[in-house]
Amino acid sequence: MSSYTELSPKRIYPPIDGTLFFPEMLEYNARHSPEHPFFVYPDEKTKELRGISNLEFYRASQRVAHAVRPGRQGQDRKVVGIIANVDSVLYQALFMGLIYAGLIPFPMSPRNSPTAIVNLLKATKCHHLIATQNSLGSLISEVKRGLSPHGDEAYDLQVEEPPTLATVYPYMSEETIDSHFVPYPKGEMNNDDVMFYLHSSGSTGFPKPIPITHLVGKHHCITPIVIEHRALGYDLRVAGGHIPPFHLTGVFIHIIVPIASLQSISMYTPTAYQDPTKLPVVVNAQNALENAITTKAGGYVVVPAFLEEWVSMPESVVQLSKFLYVIYAGGPLSKKTGDALVNAGVKLGCVYGATEISAFTTCIRTPDDQKEWQWIRPGPNTRIRWAPLGDGTFECQVLSSETHQVSVENLPDVKGYATSDIFVKHPTIDGLYKIIGRADDVLVLSSGEKTVPAPMENVIGSSRYVSGVCMFGRGRPQVGVLVEPRPAYAIDVEDVKQVAEFRNLIWPVVEEANTDAPNFSRIFKEMILVTSRDKPMLRAGKGTVTKKATMSLYEAEINALYESVEASITAGINVPLPSEWTIPNVVDWLVVHATAVNSDEPVDPDVDLFEQGFDSLSATFLKNRINGSLKASPDQSDREAVSRISQNIVFAYPTLRVLAGQLVNIITRKADTVDPKAEIEHMVEKYSSGLSGKRIDNIPTGRDRNERHIVLITGSTGALGSYIVASLLQREDVARIYALNRQSKTKTSQERQLSTFQDRGLDTDLLESQKLVYVEGDTSQENLGLEEKTYAEIRDSVTVIIHNAWRVDFNLSLATLEPNVRGTRNLIDLALASKKTTKPRFMFTSSIASTQNWDKKRGRVPEDVIADVTVAVGTGYGASKYVSERMLGMSGLPATSFRIGQITGAAPRGAWSVTEWIPITVKSSVTLGGLPDLGGSVAWLPMDAVSGAILDVALSDEEPPIVVNLVHPRPVGFEALMKPISDALFEKNITKERLPLVHSSEWIRRLEKQAIGADEERIQQPAIKLLDYLRKFDRPSSGEESGVLAIMFATDKAERVSKTMGALSPISKSDAMRWVDYWVSVGWLHGFAGAGHGHD
Repeated sequence: MSSYTELSPKRIYPPIDGTLFFPEMLEYNARHSPEHPFFVYPDEKTKELRGISNLEFYRASQRVAHAVRPGRQGQDRKVVGIIANVDSVLYQALFMGLIYAGLIPFPMSPRNSPTAIVNLLKATKCHHLIATQNSLGSLISEVKRGLSPHGDEAYDLQVEEPPTLATVYPYMSEETIDSHFVPYPKGEMNNDDVMFYLHSSGSTGFPKPIPITHLVGKHHCITPIVIEHRALGYDLRVAGGHIPPFHLTGVFIHIIVPIASLQSISMYTPTAYQDPTKLPVVVNAQNALENAITTKAGGYVVVPAFLEEWVSMPESVVQLSKFLYVIYAGGPLSKKTGDALVNAGVKLGCVYGATEISAFTTCIRTPDDQKEWQWIRPGPNTRIRWAPLGDGTFECQVLSSETHQVSVENLPDVKGYATSDIFVKHPTIDGLYKIIGRADDVLVLSSGEKTVPAPMENVIGSSRYVSGVCMFGRGRPQVGVLVEPRPAYAIDVEDVKQVAEFRNLIWPVVEEANTDAPNFSRIFKEMILVTSRDKPMLRAGKGTVTKKATMSLYEAEINALYESVEASITAGINVPLPSEWTIPNVVDWLVVHATAVNSDEPVDPDVDLFEQGFDSLSATFLKNRINGSLKASPDQSDREAVSRISQNIVFAYPTLRVLAGQLVNIITRKADTVDPKAEIEHMVEKYSSGLSGKRIDNIPTGRDRNERHIVLITGSTGALGSYIVASLLQREDVARIYALNRQSKTKTSQERQLSTFQDRGLDTDLLESQKLVYVEGDTSQENLGLEEKTYAEIRDSVTVIIHNAWRVDFNLSLATLEPNVRGTRNLIDLALASKKTTKPRFMFTSSIASTQNWDKKRGRVPEDVIADVTVAVGTGYGASKYVSERMLGMSGLPATSFRIGQITGAAPRGAWSVTEWIPITVKSSVTLGGLPDLGGSVAWLPMDAVSGAILDVALSDEEPPIVVNLVHPRPVGFEALMKPISDALFEKNITKERLPLVHSSEWIRRLEKQAIGADEERIQQPAIKLLDYLRKFDRPSSGEESGVLAIMFATDKAERVSKTMGALSPISKSDAMRWVDYWVSVGWLHGFAGAGHGHD
């Protein structure tokens, strides 16, 4: 076939009633459908599609038979191993050619270890190997050594190269019935004869050889994947070039489907026609999808790893949605990825099977089944015994029958195969089943409770930081997990800090895995064990982790982890309990325990433990020592107190003095008497010590008009920081910008700055400016964590400090955020130590949360420092900002605290981070069937307006006001913004109709209903995680404004000192359209195209 045409020649299907042996079916096709395409690939130069016909593939296989066994000489039915790195069109001709030659091919994965290959060769008495020694020479040499170790009797192994592509396909894509060809002599075939061997994956041990008889081969041809493709009646074409040819999936897609159903298969362009040593195309997700598109495939069989990669690429997802089906095999797919793809219109499904039993589930799904992408439906020709395991789960046992002969039989009572795979039945749709794990994977804890690891492992394994996951805990009181970082995130496991950082990095996905797990199955942070670089997880040929072997490899580390955790429970019982449960006594008692945990290094009771080297494991040890001591107490009330101590108590109260106060309250059963106002005031006093309390006398606060600014900005790589940096770089009156950021393990400050600029649509060319100087440090440390020379250089030159870095987490306590407060004081000290005549201006990005408890009856929040600490009671975040405002008010510096309200996306892209509450609320609203009407007015500010206002004050010649409220001076009703968002969602085809606005109480009710046991919905409802936060916006049905939106802020000073604020237009429909455009562009609303209302 010189070129491929869409209209294939006449289709005459081969009989699949058992009258023909499988090799005879290919010969039948060569006679009755000779020109029909078998393989299709793009031309290397022109990219025009070229095809290998049924005739050409049949003759290529016959030529291989001539090459490997000329004239059928020698013994029949010898096993011939194949370990070859060649083009798949050659590999499969080699496979079929060996069968025609009366031999038994045994394809083996070159990813197997030499020891595994030796076992396979010996188990099948294989003495003949076809291998590409130019590319796999070292592996073959190791195999030879392994066959005759330590001078043992030599194992005879004949190794030869495969015939070349040019020899097998002399007319490459041009063969006709008239081309020169000599048929190979035929031999006898019987149903019980082994046609070929395949090996198991080796996921649960060494790979095992599985014999595939001619009868099994016939039964392969009546599985659903073949029947469904025959039923189509047209050439769909199946993308298969990326599939390894040596596994069951490769044989099925490359050989069985095109022979039995006449569906052509997409392949990569052969590379070795001119140069036999040239290696085939290296498969990756990008070229796999490109090849499928180029070859006009209509069906797609893929590995889950590719789907995990494609899901984050909107264009790839669009392409996937065009296939009649996209099925995955070979491993699990994370629910998050699968749901996202299905919501985007991808007709996703999974195929279940194993080398021992074939693949026997449906491929092309009905509309009803299509929605249940994780579930499989067995075909009608397979008999399955669903063996109940007593807990609502079943083991799949495939029984031999007249239409499905299994290749391995291991059941004691009937002929069939027990898969050890555990399934659950679909709750409402008959005939659908979902695999949830393996019987040999189930972890039976010492309590007798059972944990099925697969679902949790799948979630953790979906993290971009993780390449392998194995849960452990059989016979233990709690489970743990062994995690292998991806190479880019590998760590030194001996470095406690690096281990803690990696645990923190993956903790969000571990928490996600914990969400749906029963309490006894949940993974604690200290039970995360990280693999070392020199001991990677052991893997089977297809890349899956061999769990038993890996667990054995890490047995010592797992035992040590349990011993250290268990030992901490009894380690503290010899420390005498306090004589009285008072805070001073308990502090002294805790110091003894904490010092022991901290390797006998002293611990300051007034400093955050995590600032003193504690990590999550240390915190657990301290908690265990506390509990152990109380359990050993002769006093029953002390023992009972243990049940009231939270697992996270050390995290919630991270200084020993604060922890002591909480323990006293718990043990004495007093109400929580910790006064939040006193806690805030105490921190104000602590960090204001030594400050004058007023502007420094006789020191000018203005600047020399001829002097150019030198700016120090913290948090420059964040969203607001990037807008500020972009503006500063464009100003002629700015000579230098020091960008101070914390060091990241994965990216440099320059890389992070560039990434944010790109995401926000800012001009990245600005970052080439010599004005910009990146500095990495830590404001909470002495000298900001900088070298003395760098610190002095900044101290003596800087004219403006913009302190923009802060930890944003509304769940953290004030005590936990103390390092941020300390960082503010350190920056104040830097400014005060300046040798300049005019002290640097200090611009602090505070928050309206600093007045979170403002009584609206007092009117608008004034633009001034508020001495009444009551206004700051609430979240630790708001309280920490309040403390810093008070500090700046007493610093004597020309300083301004900007109380910043809600920031929206801004020009040029409208980028509004999808981790914030409004994008999360909008996404959830699509499936809740309405947008919330929170009432009140909205004083949100675009990001560029916030940046502009800060710089108006920072670079002004006028004395800066001590506080500026940065909220929109011309607010609009909440409804006025939600309606344009609704319009934009409709116009972008995210919803089928415009979403109505519903009262906040009704909207939250719908969300709460989704939150109760709605696991299937949870991925579409990110707002569930923000329920507590969103409840603050609720308002009574009467319409009275009582939510946080009801608090109003004075903006007189803001409009006076900032021309940006003075001239700011109200937020409009065009702003809302721009936000939605951004959310769509980053895939946040992907998968909701045409979504209808989802409420009841």
